Amino acid sequence: MKKPIKNKSTNAHQRKRNRLLYQIRKICKKNPKIKQKVKNIKDLEKRLYYAKVWEVTESQPLTILENYNNRGWKNYHLDHIYPIAMGFHNNISPKKIGNIKNLRFIPYKENLSKGSTLTNESKNALRRLKRLK
Repeated sequence: MKKPIKNKSTNAHQRKRNRLLYQIRKICKKNPKIKQKVKNIKDLEKRLYYAKVWEVTESQPLTILENYNNRGWKNYHLDHIYPIAMGFHNNISPKKIGNIKNLRFIPYKENLSKGSTLTNESKNALRRLKRLK
């Protein structure tokens, strides 16, 4: 019986998909908190980007940030001043988006309403991030 001929582009697409999933799983295995943050993102490239940003974010000395002690679900949230989504769309390195200079704790309602919108503060943060190596 003859084997069905597979399309080369389909194989390449499947290999790329598997590679992305492998990288995401590797990051999530090292830091299980990240899995919850990225699990609902359908686009695998975007999910990997978010996982990388959170990996860098979680490695930062967050205790030095103002309001760290008030951190909590209904209290203060960790905010990426320049949003992760904008970093993804503008091809900014995850290391820059997750850097301590782009992080702060803000009241949870403010963070939820801010979403991924660009504010003047975000634009200033972008200038600072561009100076990072």
